[in-house]
Amino acid sequence: MNNVNMSLKIALIDLTHMTVGVHNNSVPLGIGFIGYYLRNKLKNNNIDVKLFKNPNMFLDAMKYWVPDVIGISQYSWNSRLNLHMAGIAKNKNANCVVVAGGPDLYLTPPEKFTYLKQFDIVDICVSYDGEIPFSIVVERLINGENIKDIRNYPVPGTYCLDCTGEKLMEPNVAPPRFDSLELFGSMYAEGFFDEFLAEGFSPFVQTQRGCPFECAYCHNSNDYYSKVVFQSIDNFRKDIEYLGKRFSGQHNVQLYIADPNFGLFKNDFEIACAIRDTQDNYDWPKVIEVNLTKNPKKHLQLISILKYITIPGISIQTLTPKVLKNIKRKNPSYGEFIAFQEKVVKEYDERSITELILSLPDETKDSFTETVAKILNSGVQNITIYTLMNLKGTPINSPQMTSKYGHLIMHRIVPRSFSEINGIKIFDTEEVIVSTKSMPFDDYLYLRGLSLVIAIFASTTELYPLRKLIKERGLDIAKWIFNIHDNICFSELSDVYNNFINETKQELFSTYKELVDFFCRKENYELLCKGQYGDNLLRKYRTIVLSRYYNECLHIAFDELRRQSEYLIELPDSLIKDLETYLKSRTVTDIFKKYNTKKTEQKVILSWNIPTWLRLDKSNEPLESYRGSFKYSVRLNDYVLDRLVDFQSSHQNHELALQNYYRDGHIKDFWPIWVKSE
Repeated sequence: MNNVNMSLKIALIDLTHMTVGVHNNSVPLGIGFIGYYLRNKLKNNNIDVKLFKNPNMFLDAMKYWVPDVIGISQYSWNSRLNLHMAGIAKNKNANCVVVAGGPDLYLTPPEKFTYLKQFDIVDICVSYDGEIPFSIVVERLINGENIKDIRNYPVPGTYCLDCTGEKLMEPNVAPPRFDSLELFGSMYAEGFFDEFLAEGFSPFVQTQRGCPFECAYCHNSNDYYSKVVFQSIDNFRKDIEYLGKRFSGQHNVQLYIADPNFGLFKNDFEIACAIRDTQDNYDWPKVIEVNLTKNPKKHLQLISILKYITIPGISIQTLTPKVLKNIKRKNPSYGEFIAFQEKVVKEYDERSITELILSLPDETKDSFTETVAKILNSGVQNITIYTLMNLKGTPINSPQMTSKYGHLIMHRIVPRSFSEINGIKIFDTEEVIVSTKSMPFDDYLYLRGLSLVIAIFASTTELYPLRKLIKERGLDIAKWIFNIHDNICFSELSDVYNNFINETKQELFSTYKELVDFFCRKENYELLCKGQYGDNLLRKYRTIVLSRYYNECLHIAFDELRRQSEYLIELPDSLIKDLETYLKSRTVTDIFKKYNTKKTEQKVILSWNIPTWLRLDKSNEPLESYRGSFKYSVRLNDYVLDRLVDFQSSHQNHELALQNYYRDGHIKDFWPIWVKSE
């Protein structure tokens, strides 16, 4: 490439695996920013920029359109897929320049060098934000430089090997960064992402970029991101108005927001007001996925604005002071956390969520279970427990941290992130820390088992009335959960629990090669395609229990309640039986198994008015205030039947969709209604 002002075909790819459903169903926002900036900055040049999310569409395009430059957006769920596709492009055009960016890249010189040697199809890597460095690379190519010129004199914010391939090259200047997101205008309103919305990908927006915090497990902890920059409210209003009109009333289309601390800044509240206007005008978006601020006051203020709120939740990760110091994280006080839970229930009648992370530096089995006990008794209704990931480009990933805390790092498939393209099997994996000096692997397995029990019994919408009663009667929810876990191997769920533990062991591999060798075997790959391997295990097994063994789950939960009430506080047997009857109506096993859309009705007489007790949740009246004789008709209404038909027609992979319904609590859309009868 040495002709001045030459024409360039440029592909930007942020691909997703589509073997078992669509792994990542959001618009490719990152490459969208790069493509938009590139087209505007170099609009007077002869460039042809195309964006790709679907790997099959990229393969089809290359039959007649082979890129001269390809930018790959590297995440843990698509890095190997992107690299494979870049290799195909390079085979078709040996002079194709490959530029890699995104969070799944290393930040220390030795690791950068090793990466570039291992993946020699990559010519240049971008360390941080990609728009400016990538555009400069393209501009230099347009102006007649070749890849050798660029590799010998790299662009600020990038790194590469020199032309000998033996020396890492990095400019000794600060990487460039924008002062604002204004230059991106209103990309949705301008139609920039229309092709992806038409394909069924959900809208993904970013109204702020950067993070003032330094959490050691997060990509945003780097000083580069310490200053936060914003999109203007005017530009956002244009985008959200456009999306509202397009998706009016479509509750199955959710809105993703990329902001890491939404609600922390003044600008966020203006954004929330714009979303509320769209919800009022277009009945959309109903479901919003975003990381909300951990400031309780601002968090509550933010969700009070929205009509359809994202589930309120402050991520805690741990309550162990030493561990918090090690990961440079500061939580709100436990008292503030408790007050937050109480206010959410009282004012918004909503369940709240929080997140914890296993295997953090200096965490022990005992200290983690202490955190779990406090969180269980806080009133939070959904606890998600993650295994610590060894993410590239984070402090946790550094050799110093690995050595200091004795990390045992294993490899596992990112759930459902695998493909077979032209006979080549591709697996995207994540590194997870499953043992440390302070938490041996056996302790990790114990806590993973406890995490499953929490996911089933303490974090499901189905069992909320039971947890409400336990709390109302002053019983210890943590003790209830721990006892269930201690006895689960002697229960009707013993086989399911043991299968989960065994699969937790089986999903881990010492090396990437070991993982690939295992899943390349025909019989194992077939099981992978069937979902028997390579799934999110907590999500998978929670769904198995609740969809196939729901009555057994209730039996275990109520047995433990009876044991506690026998020794601590007496509960009338009729009350427990009524609550069991009420909760049994929440099973959806038969309607999903047979897709039964027939209207059914059952007459029930209760001695305790449980439906009214739950409906008047905010009154704080105990269940004992609702004693008497109450006749109810329990039936599937038209809304439930319509949702079932919609479920059948809207989801390519019903098993995965069902997992997500249970995870997000939307399974309640399929419960029968209880109507008073005479």
